[in-house]
Amino acid sequence: MARMSVDMMTVLHKCAEIELKSMELYDLYADCFTHDLDVARMWRRAAREEEDHANQFRLALKMRDGVIREVNLDPCRVEYILKELQFAIDRVKLSCPTLEEAFHSAIKLEEDLSGMHVQYVVDFEDEMCRKFFNALMMDDKIHVSRLREAYDRQTKIRDR
Repeated sequence: MARMSVDMMTVLHKCAEIELKSMELYDLYADCFTHDLDVARMWRRAAREEEDHANQFRLALKMRDGVIREVNLDPCRVEYILKELQFAIDRVKLSCPTLEEAFHSAIKLEEDLSGMHVQYVVDFEDEMCRKFFNALMMDDKIHVSRLREAYDRQTKIRDR
């Protein structure tokens, strides 16, 4: 049975932090668009999905010894993404983006983060745990496509 190293735990904590920063960004977007209930609701839903992802990393951390073989992620990449997210959050706090800017930012973020979910970052020793986390992540595979579809719908509505 493998024992989770301090480095592995640190990376998983940082991954959870990335998800929480993404949640914060999407909640800020929702605040920016309260005048459009559908758009605000879509951003809140995205924020809650990010919160769910953070909880999955927290759960993986609780499992610890004998369940996780390896964490496959460069700590420097994690730090870079955290800094980029904080920069985006600070920018939105200063001035709300246009809806188009918010969508472009979110789609880019989701594409950048697509390989940073539990199923890709953690190599589980236990097959049952792997299947459990994969099941949790099934809905997330369509996250970027949902953002693109929402962007397309909003663009069509605004072009009328």
